[in-house]
Amino acid sequence: MKKKCRICNNSLISILDFKKVALSGSFLKINQISREKKYPLAVAVCKKCKHLQIQNLVEPQKLFNHYEWETGVSKSNIELILGLLKSLKNNFNLNNKSKIFEIASNDGTLLEQAKNKYDNFVLGIDPAKNLIKVSKKKGVNTIVDFFSYKKSKEIKNKYNIFDFLIARNVIAHTPNPNDIFKGVSNLMNEKGLFVVEVPHLENIYTDNQYDNIFHEHVGFHSLKSINDLCDKNNLKVIDVKKIESQGGSIRCYIVKKNYKILINKRVKTLLIKEKEMGLFKLASWITFAKKVNIHKKKLNDYLKKLKEDNYNISAYGASGKGQALLQICDIGKNYLDNIYDKSKIKQGKYTPGTHIKIVDPKYINIKTTNYLLLLSWNIAKEIAKQEKKFLLNKGKIIVPFPLPRIFK
Repeated sequence: MKKKCRICNNSLISILDFKKVALSGSFLKINQISREKKYPLAVAVCKKCKHLQIQNLVEPQKLFNHYEWETGVSKSNIELILGLLKSLKNNFNLNNKSKIFEIASNDGTLLEQAKNKYDNFVLGIDPAKNLIKVSKKKGVNTIVDFFSYKKSKEIKNKYNIFDFLIARNVIAHTPNPNDIFKGVSNLMNEKGLFVVEVPHLENIYTDNQYDNIFHEHVGFHSLKSINDLCDKNNLKVIDVKKIESQGGSIRCYIVKKNYKILINKRVKTLLIKEKEMGLFKLASWITFAKKVNIHKKKLNDYLKKLKEDNYNISAYGASGKGQALLQICDIGKNYLDNIYDKSKIKQGKYTPGTHIKIVDPKYINIKTTNYLLLLSWNIAKEIAKQEKKFLLNKGKIIVPFPLPRIFK
């Protein structure tokens, strides 16, 4: 169990223990179910910097060498990527001479868009060996590895420095974020830009998003925690924007500390707001832990009532957060018949911990499924459009957060 903060190396205070759960990203073939392992999962707060994080670290290779989330599957995700690239073009002079490096480039979707739309030189790095074939088909050069300061020196020797470095939904995944930021600082042009996207601690706290807590997510970030990482690594945040990603995220624009550029007032405003909300008070997270237990009971009671009324329930979205929610709440075959998901690499497999079969959404039938528990609730509008026929046939979608309700 980790006892020191991943940002400032000070002592941790435990606030929430989920006991043992299976790895939320490890989807199983039927012959693997009997060999599945479970790992402790507990949440803590740093005594000094108040960064929220998990204490039980799993070897990164187990989590990410084979990864079954594909960026390009979600239309909402592609729209976010296009919006980001447009922002870089309009506000930071992204052009055909710009070099872009992406950390945790996944299936290469972002870099493919940059290459096709703006004719950029692009390079990605990602440890998932199974996704490299996908990115290669898209014409995206990808290094199969984890990013680090040491790796940044190798990359710099081969490719020189970069104008734009991008890390979307990866800083939360790494046990040592300082090493990432140090590597970025080494690899970035003196007037270069580092873009970081993370699920925002504000949304996790206010909407009770405890499904964000699983072994892949080592830390849960505020603007303050990103700012703390910048301070330690010769960087500074110059702007921040809230975006509709992962149930509410922040996009941070970061440059080298000695680069003279105006800092947008949004940075100071959000830092003040986070403090005023009590995001850095131990009492707030003790209250959060109590709210988790209340929500678990409400969701179970909601599903139990539907089953007692003889309705058939399945779930939609084999996301990591969805598998965390099911396991934490003890929701499995006692309530759910199937899990529907568009990802071809997940279909036919079984969910971690709960062992429910993952099925192509084209097989959703109102006669056998009356309710869908939406595990990928952060893209509810997109899924509702996809499943318009199900809704027109009087099927209903349950959104679990902030409280269980029917999607309208």
